[in-house]
Amino acid sequence: MVSPTRCGNRNLPADKVEALIWQEVEKLLCQPDLVLAELERKRIQVHDKSFRVEELGQVNRRLKALDREQDQLLQWALKGFPEESVIRENEKINRQRADLKEHRGELETRINQAREAEVDVEGIERFCELVRQNLKDFTFEDKRLALEALQTEIWVDGDTITVLGSIPIIEEDTVSTPRWSGL
Repeated sequence: MVSPTRCGNRNLPADKVEALIWQEVEKLLCQPDLVLAELERKRIQVHDKSFRVEELGQVNRRLKALDREQDQLLQWALKGFPEESVIRENEKINRQRADLKEHRGELETRINQAREAEVDVEGIERFCELVRQNLKDFTFEDKRLALEALQTEIWVDGDTITVLGSIPIIEEDTVSTPRWSGL
C-alpha cells in the first residue's frame, strides 16, 4: 500500500509500521463489544439528551418573554417614561438575550452530540463483522476511511508510535517499540 502523501521520517519502515497499526485495528474490530462499550461510555458523557431538550425549550421560552418585555419597554418609551430608565432596561434585556442565545447554541451542540452518539448496536456488530471479513482486501483508500471513521491519529516520536482515536485501539492507546530495526 502506498500513501498519496509520503511520511517525512526516512528512518521509519513504513511497511512494518503499517502492518503493526493494521494488526491493532483488526484486534479492535474483532471485539465489537469493546467498540460498543466505548460508544456507550461516550454517549453517557454527552449527558442525557432529553434533559438538554427540555432546557432548550426553557431557554427559547425565556427568549420569547424577553421579546415581549422589550415590546412593553417600547410602549413605556412612547408613553414618556424617563429615557435613562428605558435605555438601562433595554441594555439589560439585550445582555440577557445575548447570554441566552449563547447558552442555546451550547445546548444545541450538546443535543447534536448526544444524537450522534446514539448507538446502533446491531449495525455496529454487522459493520465490525463485514470489515473483519474484508480487511485483508482493503485498498489504501478503504484503510484510510476506516482510520477516519475511528477518528484515528498516528504519531511517531523517536522510538514510540502512538495511536489515538475515539475508540482505544491499543492498550493505553500507545505502542512502544524498540528501535525501528526491531519492527
